[in-house]
Amino acid sequence: MKDNKTPDTAQAGTKQPDQTGNRDLLDSMIESLPLTIRRHWFWILAYSLNLGYFIYALVSTNSESESFTIPILPGVIFTCIIFVQIFADPIAYIPVEGITPEEKELLEKQRSHQRYKWMIFAYSFMLLSLLLTFYPFINEFKNKPIETLRDQPIAVFIGCSLDSQAKYLSCFKGKPDTERDTPITPEKIAGTWVINIGGYINLCKEKIEINKAGKEVSKATACAVSDGLMIPLYFIILALMGGSISLTRRLPELQKQVSDEHIATQHQPRLTQYEFREHLIFQIVQFISAPFLAILAYYLIEPSNLTNSVALAFVAGFASETILLMVRSVANKISPASAEGPQYGAIAGVVTFKNFTPLRTEVFLSESPQIHTITDNQGFFMLSNVPAGEHSISIKYTTQADDGKTVEQIKKDTVKIDRAQAIVKKNVVIEEK
Repeated sequence: MKDNKTPDTAQAGTKQPDQTGNRDLLDSMIESLPLTIRRHWFWILAYSLNLGYFIYALVSTNSESESFTIPILPGVIFTCIIFVQIFADPIAYIPVEGITPEEKELLEKQRSHQRYKWMIFAYSFMLLSLLLTFYPFINEFKNKPIETLRDQPIAVFIGCSLDSQAKYLSCFKGKPDTERDTPITPEKIAGTWVINIGGYINLCKEKIEINKAGKEVSKATACAVSDGLMIPLYFIILALMGGSISLTRRLPELQKQVSDEHIATQHQPRLTQYEFREHLIFQIVQFISAPFLAILAYYLIEPSNLTNSVALAFVAGFASETILLMVRSVANKISPASAEGPQYGAIAGVVTFKNFTPLRTEVFLSESPQIHTITDNQGFFMLSNVPAGEHSISIKYTTQADDGKTVEQIKKDTVKIDRAQAIVKKNVVIEEK
């Protein structure tokens, strides 16, 4: 009889999966997808997940609510996804030499389109910030059960503080000192609309309401809070108004400073692509930080009357950019110096020719000619990756003599970079040909 056993090597070969074939199949499936999906699969996945969460939140919120409510958190997540997608896109680098005019024009168009997307987001965010300040006026804040308020570390309701030192939010405001030690009763609780952050709700004035199921529900109309942070709602609204007005004022200025038609000045220099992105992000951050700065100002300054409180709230929002710049300046001074290597900065400015127009103008470091650049049509230049310290810059410009020959001339000047990541402005005026 013949033995029908298969050799071990053959059996092993039949049991092993065809991994090469699986990889080829997976690669072919990926390549069959449209190019847009292959390039942006991460963002498509993020938007899809957020859309699913929005549908879930919309259904779950309105199934238990007596009125139709649109969840806000998915909208915030959607804005964050767009923000990261737009501003994380790398900036196209334009080399100084070794590039044709057509290639340079194409790169400039890419940069211009990128700035266009940034401005669309910035102006959309500006309009949303303005609408956000009117949200409390169009939204109905309904009474909630006491248990619900206690479960929320941050809540908006009518209330007062059990801290007798609180000036305008104290439950004992207007009462003589002899009555401040007397326990307060729910019937005597009165206050204003506040934002409670981390405070404990001790007791509330209650109101009985009928829910959808026909059951009686006890809801709080005013609450007394101990500890935590309590800020008047109007204070945060005014801070947001100030921040949105500041944002509305600054965006057109930044858009002007990055345009080709802008003539650079000492107070309004022309911005590079990187500086423009940094300034836009900073403006968005200053609006987001406005309510936090307002809370800090409210507890540090403790306004003595309503007029001072209103003025402080608006100024805290409107001047949030200045406050953040001051905080960043202080943080840079107290941060320990890095000992890893040399620190770098940049030199930017405008070369102006009064009585003539050169054929070509080049700016470079006298001691390091490899750090150089060519001025644009407006005479703007920027030298990047310049070590901190004092340097000599050379402006080499080419003119045409009366006999038709080209003549190169050089003018030198000095500039000093005091600290790392500083952009020193240096404008040069050349009068003689």
